[in-house]
Amino acid sequence: MIKLGIFGDHTTNPELLDRLKTMPEVEIIGLYFSGNATDPDGFSMFSSPIGLMDVSDAILILSDKSISNDLVKLILRKSKHVYLKSVPSVHIREIKELIDLEKEAGIVTFIYNPFNYNPYFDPFSKKYEKPFLINLRTCFEGAVIKSSHEMLLLVTALNRLVQSNYKKLEVFGLQEANNQLVINLRIEYNNGCVINLTVSQEKIPGFCEIFQKSERIQFDIQTSLYIQYPHLNQEYAAISNFIRLIQNRDKKSNSFDSLLNGVQIVHEIKEHLRFNGIDF
Repeated sequence: MIKLGIFGDHTTNPELLDRLKTMPEVEIIGLYFSGNATDPDGFSMFSSPIGLMDVSDAILILSDKSISNDLVKLILRKSKHVYLKSVPSVHIREIKELIDLEKEAGIVTFIYNPFNYNPYFDPFSKKYEKPFLINLRTCFEGAVIKSSHEMLLLVTALNRLVQSNYKKLEVFGLQEANNQLVINLRIEYNNGCVINLTVSQEKIPGFCEIFQKSERIQFDIQTSLYIQYPHLNQEYAAISNFIRLIQNRDKKSNSFDSLLNGVQIVHEIKEHLRFNGIDF
């Protein structure tokens, strides 16, 4: 039985909390809510986050807000498994430090990413052998989250599928007269995989092609890859996967490794686009 401690606030989904009560092989030890959030009924509430960490095997941070690097480091130093609903606010150097702490503690870290639960991506990890070439056309949601953050989520999910460090990145970006942002990327990875990605803010269906040595697969993406309000089942499935990773220690979890590659790619995009006066 895995003992779970939950950190939350006013953005935490109460329906998700109720569903977690019935998750197999899990016991919710208690909750710590920050700010002026109303305490949910039916849970043991803790006044100190450290007190909850000390009696838990794993910590779920179920907040839409980006948490501090110091809190993540504290959890890792206490050798607690950690699930993050939002990408932490960290720089490249800080991510490398988190990777070292994760390996030293021998624990599982898991960053929720809605792109990982998009059915269009399922065949990539289940059927195709590497290396492959992906041509992907999608669109920014624009008003939902900042474009750079949405790009970070997308390339982090792609890094997870490729399972390799990126080797080379080519970027082309422009801002048209109507202020529409268009970015084209070519990402080459150490294992031979290549991703061609074009992203704009047009509300049109996306398009994807997968090139293998012997075949080409193509399909249209009729809905945006990023889901504005992740379905409850997606979040529950993500936490279930997190629990399975804890139970199955021989399966590697590399959320921070994938995040590192994603942050480095987005950093290079920003460096390139800065000279064109593009707000990314």
